[in-house]
Amino acid sequence: MDLEIGRDSICLDDGQYMAFSDIVYEIKPRLGRSWFKKNLQKQTILNGAVGAIRPGRLTYILGPSGAGKTSLLKILAGRKKTGVSGTVVGAGSDIVLVQQHATLIGTLTAKETLLFAAALKLPNATRYERNYIIETVTKQLGINDIFNTRAGKLSGGERKRLTIACELLTNPHIMLLDEPTSGLDSVSSMSVAQSLRAVTNGGHTVACVIHQPSSQLFASGDDVILLAAGRTLYAGAISDLPDSLNRAGFLCPHYYNLADFILEIASGEHSGNTDILEKEAKVYALEMKKIAEGSVQQTNGKDKSPETVALLNTNSSFESKGYLAGFSQQMRALLWRGYLGALRDVHLTQIRLVTHFLVAILLGALYNGAGQDGGRTVSNTGCLFFFLLFLYFSNAMPTIHRFPVEASVILQEHLNKWYCLSTYCATKIIVDFPIQLLCATVFVFPAWYLTSQPLEVDRMGLAWLICVLVTILAQTFGLVIGAACDVELGLFVIPAANIPMLMFSEFFIPYKEMPSYLQPFALISYFRYAFDAFMQTVYGFGRSKLPCYKIICLFRDPKYYLDYLGLTGNFVNDVLALVIWTLLLQCTLICVLKYRVYKACK
Repeated sequence: MDLEIGRDSICLDDGQYMAFSDIVYEIKPRLGRSWFKKNLQKQTILNGAVGAIRPGRLTYILGPSGAGKTSLLKILAGRKKTGVSGTVVGAGSDIVLVQQHATLIGTLTAKETLLFAAALKLPNATRYERNYIIETVTKQLGINDIFNTRAGKLSGGERKRLTIACELLTNPHIMLLDEPTSGLDSVSSMSVAQSLRAVTNGGHTVACVIHQPSSQLFASGDDVILLAAGRTLYAGAISDLPDSLNRAGFLCPHYYNLADFILEIASGEHSGNTDILEKEAKVYALEMKKIAEGSVQQTNGKDKSPETVALLNTNSSFESKGYLAGFSQQMRALLWRGYLGALRDVHLTQIRLVTHFLVAILLGALYNGAGQDGGRTVSNTGCLFFFLLFLYFSNAMPTIHRFPVEASVILQEHLNKWYCLSTYCATKIIVDFPIQLLCATVFVFPAWYLTSQPLEVDRMGLAWLICVLVTILAQTFGLVIGAACDVELGLFVIPAANIPMLMFSEFFIPYKEMPSYLQPFALISYFRYAFDAFMQTVYGFGRSKLPCYKIICLFRDPKYYLDYLGLTGNFVNDVLALVIWTLLLQCTLICVLKYRVYKACK
């Protein structure tokens, strides 16, 4: 979105008044679809939308489905850039967008959620000042009584108000909300509306998209912007709406919900002159634009018009890359929330640790004595491969259920400038590391002892190292898939992506017996490196011959057995390969999250 004169740009300046005009938003057809339809044209979402949002007044944005309400909100918040043109006056860096779905970490209480937000949004404030601001905001929104309730147990209205409270801590000039009453009953909807009314009474500029409001909810607002097919049919005070409709030939019946009536007009269900409404909306937007320009000019202390200032300054964008909290402050806050959430997470931490121990006991009962019996070498190989298989999938799969929700929280907080994505990924690695160590330890040592593997300190240490690396790799892979996919798709992708890795692990077929054109796939299989290193740990490094309790034991000699399997036998290279795979996946996680941010702003 280049800042240049014409319809290919949006001009931006700071101020509490926000006026917009000639907003056009077009979506280009995807390349794949254009192969089938040569004459496929751009899809126009907004077509010359105009309007204004005034401070101290609660503005509702209404319109039928597909009218462009959410798109307009994201454009005003700076989340949409590609294919956007027009003019926005009064949109500054001090603007927040609250998405439709309340994004909260369910393991934290309401108070802890606010403390975390305050640590990032008020980094220079003292503890007393933060607590005072939190108390003031919660009183304003009426959520004092849920302080000690976990976010996952809050009602829909309470979650919405808690999300709003988190963004209000910095006292933003402009707050935009996407359907804050969606999915709530009439009582909860009015509770949220009353909270927003309290926010506007404090002098904030508040606008929200609402869907089919009741007459009581609609009357609680001050201004309304009505969209239809990407155009603005009305923009102005709700009190002036009936007179404007009468001038355009629309007569609302008595005792009829005015919000429903204007939505029916926008859907084309009533006859009248909509051109009159559009002209009045443009006149209103032009008047508000002049007021907004004067407000910006007074704030900036300059004589230049807001458009000129924005055009001369190519960095004049409300998408500031600065964060209120520094790197160390972000790290402390994220680590505090991460460890608190991990300790309380029943499924991802507590049950997972218990499961690792129980499976180790069961494995020990099934393969008892296999590690010291020369006649059971092949069976023991299957036992060792199961070590790796269980550790991988037991750590990769649980993240699929949790991380997609957490990823939505991360993106929302990042887009509202709470913290940097790379900082989050670093803290995620640090928080998960002790849990990964515990999972590997709780499983490996009991299973190792019960299956009679060699009780030598160096071999046990190397086996533990391999299992830790597999655990870290598995959880990182799960995080990548969880960030890229939803739960349903992720549950399919993880097994499907790892089947080829298992096929080329050399457990089922030796490397030398693979077709030459398929051997390169074995070189990228992390299961192959983990299996090779594990077998070297158990049977390599000069281990003596195993006792034989049968007439013939073909693989009594460990060295001969390793030669028979045709493994590489390079333990250091195997460990390095696992480390490289883990680092690549961690870099991929950052790239996936950044790509989701890019898509959200596109």
